[in-house]
Parts: sequence; C-alpha cells; structure tokens
Amino acid sequence: MQDAIDPRAPYIPGATAPALYPGREVRVRPGRRIDMIACLADGFDLAEQQAPGHSARVASLANDIAETLGLDPEVRRVVLHAGLLHDSGVSVRVAGGHTAGGGWVAARFGLDIEVQEAIRASHERWDGSGRPLGIDGTDIPWASLCVQAAHWVCETAEQAGNPLRARAEIARTAVESLVPALGPEVAAAAREVVRNDETWLALWDDSLAGRLAIAAGHEGKPSRRKVIAAAEAMGIVVDSAVREEGRAARVSSLARSLGAQMGLPAGHVDALGLAGLLLDVGQLGVPRHIADKPSILTVDEMEQMRRHPGLGARILERIPGMSEVASWVESHHERPDGRGYPEMLTGESLPLPPRILAVADAYCALRAERPYRPAFAADEAMRLMEAGRGAQFDGSVVDALSGALVAAAEVDAEAWAASEA
Repeated sequence: MQDAIDPRAPYIPGATAPALYPGREVRVRPGRRIDMIACLADGFDLAEQQAPGHSARVASLANDIAETLGLDPEVRRVVLHAGLLHDSGVSVRVAGGHTAGGGWVAARFGLDIEVQEAIRASHERWDGSGRPLGIDGTDIPWASLCVQAAHWVCETAEQAGNPLRARAEIARTAVESLVPALGPEVAAAAREVVRNDETWLALWDDSLAGRLAIAAGHEGKPSRRKVIAAAEAMGIVVDSAVREEGRAARVSSLARSLGAQMGLPAGHVDALGLAGLLLDVGQLGVPRHIADKPSILTVDEMEQMRRHPGLGARILERIPGMSEVASWVESHHERPDGRGYPEMLTGESLPLPPRILAVADAYCALRAERPYRPAFAADEAMRLMEAGRGAQFDGSVVDALSGALVAAAEVDAEAWAASEA
C-alpha cells in the first residue's frame, strides 16, 4: 500500500508515492434520513421536469394544511414524507404507475406503510374520480388529501411565473370548486393557508429543506449509518431509473477499495463510498429517451447527458456536510488530459478522489450491458482501462485497480458475484 496522501493535492505525473500534505480531514457527517430525503427530493423534481425545490414546497405547504386541520403529529410526519416523495415514482420503472412507484421509493428509504399508502393515494379525489384506486371520501388518507391540495397550489404558482399573482388567484378560488377533489375540510384549510404571508413566503426560502427536516420531529440520534443507508436507498432508486440494478453499490465498493489501496485516510474512504452511491443522481435530470437511446447520441443529446454531474452536485451540496462529496461527483467525468467535462480540468487541478471515482465508474460501466453493446469480459475491461491511462484515467489509480478488485470482491463478495452473473 502506498503512503497516505492528501486527496486534494494535485497529481504529479510519474509520482509513485505523493507526499503527505496537511489538510482538513474529510468524514461522512452524521445525519438523519429526513435530512437526506429533504435534499435528495430535488432529483425527483428533475425527473418530473419540475424546478428543484418543488417537492420541498409541496411538503411544506401540505404540513401547514395539516396543522390548520389540527391533525396529530404522527399524521403530520406522514404528510411531510409523502409530500417530499409524492412524485418520486416518475423516476423509477415500477409496475402500477408513478403512485405505485412512489410507494416503492418510500419503502426503499425504509419509510413505513402509512407513508407508502399516502403516496399511492395522492392522486385520488374526494368524489371518487381519481386514480389509480378510485377510492373516495374518508377512505382517502388525510395525508394524501393534504399533499394533493399542496401540489395544486404549488403547481399553480410555479406555472404562473409570478407567485404573488398566483397567490391572489388561488385565494379567489371558491372553496366549492375544490371540494370534489379535496373534500370540504381540506379545501377550506388550503384556502386559509395560502392567505398566510409567513407560510407563503417560506415556500421560496433557500433554507426550506432544512426547516422541513426540523419540522419532521425526532428521528433518533443523527448517525453516519443513517446517512449511508439513505444514500444506498437513493442509489437503488437511480439504478432503477437507468436500468442497471446494483450499479451504485458496485461503484461505491470499488471506489472505497481503490481509496484504501492508495492509502487514503479512513474518512476519505468512507466519503468515496458515499460519493459512489450518489454518483449518478444527476441522471434523474436526463430525459429517459436520451438515457435509453441504443444508438449514438446527437450533439444536443450529448450536451444534455453531460449536464448530469453538475445536476448531481447541485443536489448534493445542499445536504449538510456534503460539499466535498458534491465537488467530487461534479468532477468524476473530468480527465487528466483536460478533455473531460464539465470544466475540462487539467491534470494539475483535478484532485485524486474524482480520479478514483472516474476509474471505478468506468470499469463498472465496461462490465455492464448497455443498450448499444454487451458487457465486456473482465480481462477486456482491464485492457481498455490500461489503454486510457495517463489520458482518460490517472495512471496511478489504474495501477491500483487489480488489487482493488480483489479486495472489493473479498469485502463484498455477494455484490460482485451478482455483477459477474
């Protein structure tokens, strides 16, 4: 194993044992599941072609409606989570439509059946004309009606372009016209809430996600394990979106192994694993017809695809303590020769962690099937990685790849065995 190195130090061509530079230690910061979901929901907004922050606004307004109705804290907990994930099913490939998909996403995050059912019923209507269940009246969970009301308000405001004008229009809407969808009590509460200046202004506050996490109440003591578990769940969701089951776990495992092989401190190794799980979260913002295209992308399509590292970074940098990981994710398609994207960084300005992520990502991609080619065998994938050393990939990271693969297989034998099948 090489001597420990500073992961922010510039790469020195030909160096075999970079010197240790003093610097701030990187560690996965303890957090709660709600802290993660409140920010990761921006990815689901992108998948729905909404501006980031839409899900957080729906959750905030739905919570205010629930409070106005006097619903108990347990129901408001369900409301907040269902609001954040109400349209998350748009991003995944699950039978039963996007409400069923949203319930599936909630289950991946370990949320209980009440949240899952609230999401599945979030497009039902009081008069029974909703979908997909066709239930009506009091058979619809309160949380579902609150989320539906909040979604209507937020979508109306966002489409209007001018929130103040939209607010006035919503406030003038007759309660009677909302009753068929929401029922009399929720319709009246929604009208009351939108007239509150503080509630309305909060919807466009940059600190909204953080305030939602506080409003969610007690989720137990913050821990690194909870942050990693939420990242693992998001990785599974993104894998479903891009049709490559287990990819996030494989990239994470290999990135961790490469970091350890290259002598990085334990905190950096953990952070690399987290980055690997969330590496492609920005792919949720790439239109599915582009991501699934079996032929060569056009120039415009390639430009849209190349936006995903930046989109992912914008999502992750809002999570407390995740700025370093966000910067690594943004740079994982950069190249030592300066021909990468999005910034075309050169060898002297590209830190080691994104170089490691680039190698882990590329090797896992070569070993997986794509719409336009079959998976490469292990020896052929390694030959291609060697061919890119010094230009597409950092040569010292490629040197560590064989050993990292062996170590990753030993640590996570089940995941790698599945990838070999």
